[in-house]
Amino acid sequence: MNLELIPLLIIVLLMISAGGADVETTEFVIEGDHEITEHRGALIVGDATVTVPADEAVSGPVYVIGGEFRIHGTVEGDVTQLSGSLVVEDGATIDGELQHIGGSEELSTEATIMEQTTVAFESSEPSPIAAYTPIVLTTLILAVVGALLSRKHEPLLDNVGAAAKDHPLISLTVGALLSVTFLSVFVFMAFTLILLPVSILGLLVGLLIIAYGIIALGYLAGQQLNTPRVGLATGLGVVVVMVLLQVTGVIPILGDLIAGGLLLTGLGAVVLTYFGLQEFEPVSLPE
Repeated sequence: MNLELIPLLIIVLLMISAGGADVETTEFVIEGDHEITEHRGALIVGDATVTVPADEAVSGPVYVIGGEFRIHGTVEGDVTQLSGSLVVEDGATIDGELQHIGGSEELSTEATIMEQTTVAFESSEPSPIAAYTPIVLTTLILAVVGALLSRKHEPLLDNVGAAAKDHPLISLTVGALLSVTFLSVFVFMAFTLILLPVSILGLLVGLLIIAYGIIALGYLAGQQLNTPRVGLATGLGVVVVMVLLQVTGVIPILGDLIAGGLLLTGLGAVVLTYFGLQEFEPVSLPE
Protein backbone atom coordinates (compact mmCIF):
# COMPACT_ATOMS: atom_id res chain seq x y z
CA MET A 1 0.00 0.00 0.00
CA ASN A 2 1.15 3.51 -0.78
CA LEU A 3 2.40 5.13 2.42
CA GLU A 4 0.81 8.41 1.37
CA LEU A 5 -2.60 6.82 1.92
CA ILE A 6 -2.05 6.33 5.65
CA PRO A 7 -2.89 9.92 6.73
CA LEU A 8 -5.98 9.87 4.49
CA LEU A 9 -6.99 6.49 5.91
CA ILE A 10 -6.79 7.85 9.46
CA ILE A 11 -8.90 10.87 8.49
CA VAL A 12 -11.53 8.67 6.83
CA LEU A 13 -11.75 6.27 9.78
CA LEU A 14 -12.27 9.21 12.12
CA MET A 15 -14.96 10.57 9.78
CA ILE A 16 -16.71 7.19 9.73
CA SER A 17 -16.58 6.95 13.53
CA ALA A 18 -17.86 10.52 13.97
CA GLY A 19 -20.71 9.75 11.61
CA GLY A 20 -21.86 6.88 13.80
CA ALA A 21 -21.03 4.10 11.34
CA ASP A 22 -19.52 0.81 12.46
CA VAL A 23 -15.81 0.90 11.68
CA GLU A 24 -15.52 -2.87 12.04
CA THR A 25 -17.84 -3.44 9.05
CA THR A 26 -15.88 -1.04 6.85
CA GLU A 27 -14.29 -2.56 3.76
CA PHE A 28 -10.94 -1.19 2.59
CA VAL A 29 -10.02 -2.16 -0.99
CA ILE A 30 -6.24 -1.80 -1.27
CA GLU A 31 -5.30 -3.10 -4.71
CA GLY A 32 -6.50 -4.90 -7.82
CA ASP A 33 -9.66 -4.64 -9.93
CA HIS A 34 -12.97 -5.28 -8.17
CA GLU A 35 -16.68 -5.20 -8.99
CA ILE A 36 -18.82 -4.38 -5.97
CA THR A 37 -22.40 -5.70 -6.11
CA GLU A 38 -23.60 -6.62 -2.59
CA HIS A 39 -21.63 -4.39 -0.27
CA ARG A 40 -23.35 -3.11 2.88
CA GLY A 41 -21.49 -0.61 5.03
CA ALA A 42 -18.77 1.98 4.52
CA LEU A 43 -16.40 1.42 1.61
CA ILE A 44 -12.90 2.90 1.29
CA VAL A 45 -11.22 2.82 -2.12
CA GLY A 46 -7.41 2.76 -1.92
CA ASP A 47 -4.85 1.77 -4.58
CA ALA A 48 -7.46 -0.19 -6.53
CA THR A 49 -9.98 0.06 -9.34
CA VAL A 50 -13.47 -0.44 -7.93
CA THR A 51 -16.53 -0.57 -10.19
CA VAL A 52 -20.23 -0.55 -9.39
CA PRO A 53 -21.78 -2.36 -12.40
CA ALA A 54 -24.91 -1.15 -14.14
CA ASP A 55 -28.22 -2.29 -12.58
CA GLU A 56 -26.42 -2.88 -9.28
CA ALA A 57 -26.74 -0.85 -6.06
CA VAL A 58 -24.35 -0.57 -3.14
CA SER A 59 -24.82 1.23 0.13
CA GLY A 60 -22.69 4.12 1.28
CA PRO A 61 -20.86 5.96 2.50
CA VAL A 62 -18.02 5.57 0.01
CA TYR A 63 -14.65 7.25 0.51
CA VAL A 64 -12.14 7.53 -2.34
CA ILE A 65 -8.58 8.11 -1.11
CA GLY A 66 -6.71 6.66 -4.10
CA GLY A 67 -7.04 4.42 -7.13
CA GLU A 68 -10.21 4.75 -9.22
CA PHE A 69 -13.89 4.44 -8.36
CA ARG A 70 -16.25 3.96 -11.34
CA ILE A 71 -20.03 4.12 -10.94
CA HIS A 72 -22.23 2.57 -13.60
CA GLY A 73 -25.05 1.63 -11.22
CA THR A 74 -26.30 3.20 -7.97
CA VAL A 75 -24.64 4.28 -4.73
CA GLU A 76 -27.26 4.50 -1.99
CA GLY A 77 -25.48 7.02 0.16
CA ASP A 78 -22.79 9.67 0.20
CA VAL A 79 -19.58 9.62 -1.81
CA THR A 80 -16.58 11.58 -0.51
CA GLN A 81 -13.50 11.93 -2.68
CA LEU A 82 -10.24 12.98 -0.98
CA SER A 83 -7.88 11.77 -3.72
CA GLY A 84 -7.68 9.33 -6.61
CA SER A 85 -10.07 9.29 -9.56
CA LEU A 86 -13.87 9.26 -9.60
CA VAL A 87 -15.83 8.40 -12.76
CA VAL A 88 -19.63 8.61 -12.83
CA GLU A 89 -20.93 7.12 -16.08
CA ASP A 90 -24.15 7.68 -18.06
CA GLY A 91 -27.19 6.44 -16.17
CA ALA A 92 -25.34 6.19 -12.83
CA THR A 93 -27.02 7.42 -9.65
CA ILE A 94 -25.71 8.80 -6.36
CA ASP A 95 -28.62 9.00 -3.93
CA GLY A 96 -26.68 11.02 -1.36
CA GLU A 97 -24.15 13.84 -1.44
CA LEU A 98 -21.09 13.82 -3.66
CA GLN A 99 -18.39 15.77 -1.85
CA HIS A 100 -15.24 16.52 -3.84
CA ILE A 101 -12.17 17.49 -1.77
CA GLY A 102 -9.27 16.33 -3.96
CA GLY A 103 -8.40 14.16 -6.94
CA SER A 104 -9.78 14.05 -10.46
CA GLU A 105 -13.41 13.44 -11.38
CA GLU A 106 -15.41 12.77 -14.55
CA LEU A 107 -19.12 13.32 -14.10
CA SER A 108 -21.49 12.46 -16.91
CA THR A 109 -24.27 14.91 -17.64
CA GLU A 110 -26.55 11.89 -17.96
CA ALA A 111 -25.85 10.80 -14.36
CA THR A 112 -28.17 11.54 -11.41
CA ILE A 113 -26.54 13.13 -8.37
CA MET A 114 -28.85 14.24 -5.56
CA GLU A 115 -26.42 16.80 -4.10
CA GLN A 116 -22.95 17.91 -5.07
CA THR A 117 -20.46 20.05 -3.13
CA THR A 118 -16.83 20.95 -3.68
CA VAL A 119 -14.35 21.90 -0.99
CA ALA A 120 -11.83 24.27 -2.58
CA PHE A 121 -8.37 24.85 -1.15
CA GLU A 122 -6.11 27.65 -2.24
CA SER A 123 -2.76 26.13 -3.14
CA SER A 124 0.42 28.17 -3.11
CA GLU A 125 4.02 27.22 -3.69
CA PRO A 126 5.96 27.50 -0.42
CA SER A 127 9.03 29.69 -0.34
CA PRO A 128 12.43 27.97 -0.10
CA ILE A 129 12.67 29.06 3.54
CA ALA A 130 9.28 27.58 4.42
CA ALA A 131 10.05 24.39 2.49
CA TYR A 132 13.39 23.68 4.17
CA THR A 133 12.67 24.99 7.68
CA PRO A 134 11.17 21.68 8.94
CA ILE A 135 14.15 19.76 7.55
CA VAL A 136 16.65 22.14 9.13
CA LEU A 137 14.86 22.05 12.50
CA THR A 138 14.69 18.25 12.43
CA THR A 139 18.39 18.04 11.59
CA LEU A 140 19.32 20.41 14.42
CA ILE A 141 17.20 18.49 16.94
CA LEU A 142 18.68 15.14 15.91
CA ALA A 143 22.20 16.61 15.97
CA VAL A 144 21.75 18.00 19.50
CA VAL A 145 20.16 14.80 20.79
CA GLY A 146 22.91 12.75 19.15
CA ALA A 147 25.64 14.92 20.67
CA LEU A 148 24.15 14.59 24.15
CA LEU A 149 23.51 10.87 23.80
CA SER A 150 27.03 10.15 22.56
CA ARG A 151 28.57 12.09 25.43
CA LYS A 152 26.56 10.38 28.17
CA HIS A 153 25.77 6.96 26.68
CA GLU A 154 28.32 6.35 23.96
CA PRO A 155 28.24 2.52 24.30
CA LEU A 156 24.60 2.52 23.15
CA LEU A 157 25.41 4.25 19.87
CA ASP A 158 28.57 2.19 19.53
CA ASN A 159 26.58 -1.06 19.66
CA VAL A 160 23.98 0.16 17.16
CA GLY A 161 26.62 1.58 14.86
CA ALA A 162 28.66 -1.63 15.00
CA ALA A 163 25.62 -3.68 13.96
CA ALA A 164 24.93 -1.38 11.01
CA LYS A 165 28.59 -1.30 9.97
CA ASP A 166 29.59 -4.93 10.47
CA HIS A 167 26.28 -6.56 9.52
CA PRO A 168 24.58 -4.20 7.05
CA LEU A 169 22.74 -6.92 5.12
CA ILE A 170 21.21 -8.42 8.24
CA SER A 171 20.28 -4.97 9.55
CA LEU A 172 18.71 -4.01 6.21
CA THR A 173 16.73 -7.26 6.03
CA VAL A 174 15.41 -6.93 9.58
CA GLY A 175 14.53 -3.28 9.00
CA ALA A 176 12.65 -4.07 5.79
CA LEU A 177 10.71 -6.94 7.41
CA LEU A 178 9.82 -4.80 10.40
CA SER A 179 8.60 -1.94 8.24
CA VAL A 180 6.33 -4.20 6.17
CA THR A 181 4.99 -5.99 9.25
CA PHE A 182 4.48 -2.75 11.14
CA LEU A 183 2.56 -1.22 8.24
CA SER A 184 0.24 -4.24 8.00
CA VAL A 185 -0.43 -4.28 11.75
CA PHE A 186 -1.03 -0.54 11.70
CA VAL A 187 -3.67 -0.81 8.97
CA PHE A 188 -5.52 -3.64 10.73
CA MET A 189 -5.40 -1.86 14.10
CA ALA A 190 -6.64 1.37 12.54
CA PHE A 191 -9.92 -0.32 11.59
CA THR A 192 -10.75 -0.85 15.28
CA LEU A 193 -11.85 2.39 16.87
CA ILE A 194 -10.47 1.41 20.27
CA LEU A 195 -7.06 0.55 18.81
CA LEU A 196 -6.84 3.57 16.50
CA PRO A 197 -5.03 5.71 19.15
CA VAL A 198 -2.72 2.77 19.81
CA SER A 199 -1.87 2.49 16.12
CA ILE A 200 -1.11 6.22 15.94
CA LEU A 201 1.08 5.91 19.03
CA GLY A 202 2.83 2.97 17.40
CA LEU A 203 3.48 5.09 14.32
CA LEU A 204 5.13 7.75 16.49
CA VAL A 205 7.26 5.11 18.20
CA GLY A 206 8.34 3.83 14.79
CA LEU A 207 9.40 7.34 13.78
CA LEU A 208 11.41 7.67 17.00
CA ILE A 209 13.19 4.38 16.27
CA ILE A 210 14.06 5.61 12.78
CA ALA A 211 15.38 8.85 14.32
CA TYR A 212 17.50 6.76 16.72
CA GLY A 213 18.89 4.88 13.73
CA ILE A 214 19.80 8.15 12.00
CA ILE A 215 21.66 9.28 15.12
CA ALA A 216 23.56 5.98 15.19
CA LEU A 217 24.52 6.40 11.53
CA GLY A 218 25.61 9.94 12.38
CA TYR A 219 27.79 8.50 15.15
CA LEU A 220 29.46 6.26 12.59
CA ALA A 221 30.00 9.17 10.23
CA GLY A 222 31.39 11.26 13.07
CA GLN A 223 34.04 8.65 13.79
CA GLN A 224 35.58 9.45 10.41
CA LEU A 225 36.24 13.06 11.47
CA ASN A 226 39.06 12.07 13.85
CA THR A 227 38.04 14.57 16.50
CA PRO A 228 38.43 13.86 20.25
CA ARG A 229 35.09 15.52 21.02
CA VAL A 230 32.66 12.68 20.44
CA GLY A 231 29.60 14.88 20.96
CA LEU A 232 30.64 17.37 18.30
CA ALA A 233 31.63 14.58 15.92
CA THR A 234 28.25 12.86 16.33
CA GLY A 235 26.35 16.10 15.79
CA LEU A 236 28.27 16.84 12.61
CA GLY A 237 27.82 13.24 11.50
CA VAL A 238 24.05 13.51 11.90
CA VAL A 239 24.09 16.64 9.74
CA VAL A 240 26.06 14.74 7.08
CA VAL A 241 23.57 11.85 7.13
CA MET A 242 20.57 14.18 6.84
CA VAL A 243 22.15 16.09 3.96
CA LEU A 244 22.94 12.78 2.25
CA LEU A 245 19.30 11.68 2.61
CA GLN A 246 18.10 14.93 1.07
CA VAL A 247 20.60 14.84 -1.80
CA THR A 248 19.95 11.21 -2.70
CA GLY A 249 16.20 11.83 -2.53
CA VAL A 250 16.51 14.13 -5.54
CA ILE A 251 17.79 11.27 -7.71
CA PRO A 252 14.84 9.35 -9.21
CA ILE A 253 14.42 5.70 -8.12
CA LEU A 254 18.09 5.09 -7.28
CA GLY A 255 18.15 7.92 -4.77
CA ASP A 256 15.00 6.64 -3.08
CA LEU A 257 16.51 3.16 -2.85
CA ILE A 258 19.70 4.51 -1.27
CA ALA A 259 17.84 6.71 1.23
CA GLY A 260 15.40 3.93 2.08
CA GLY A 261 18.26 1.46 2.48
CA LEU A 262 20.04 3.75 4.95
CA LEU A 263 16.91 4.30 7.03
CA LEU A 264 16.00 0.60 7.08
CA THR A 265 19.57 -0.37 7.98
CA GLY A 266 19.51 2.02 10.93
CA LEU A 267 16.09 0.71 11.97
CA GLY A 268 17.24 -2.90 11.83
CA ALA A 269 20.44 -2.14 13.77
CA VAL A 270 18.47 -0.47 16.56
CA VAL A 271 16.18 -3.47 16.93
CA LEU A 272 18.97 -6.06 16.66
CA THR A 273 20.88 -4.43 19.52
CA TYR A 274 17.79 -3.73 21.63
CA PHE A 275 18.38 0.02 21.27
CA GLY A 276 22.08 -0.47 21.85
CA LEU A 277 21.76 -2.23 25.18
CA GLN A 278 23.76 -5.21 23.94
CA GLU A 279 26.10 -6.11 21.12
CA PHE A 280 24.71 -8.00 18.17
CA GLU A 281 26.36 -11.35 17.49
CA PRO A 282 24.95 -13.30 14.53
CA VAL A 283 24.16 -16.94 15.13
CA SER A 284 26.91 -19.21 13.84
CA LEU A 285 26.00 -22.65 12.61
CA PRO A 286 28.05 -25.55 13.97
CA GLU A 287 30.48 -27.08 11.49
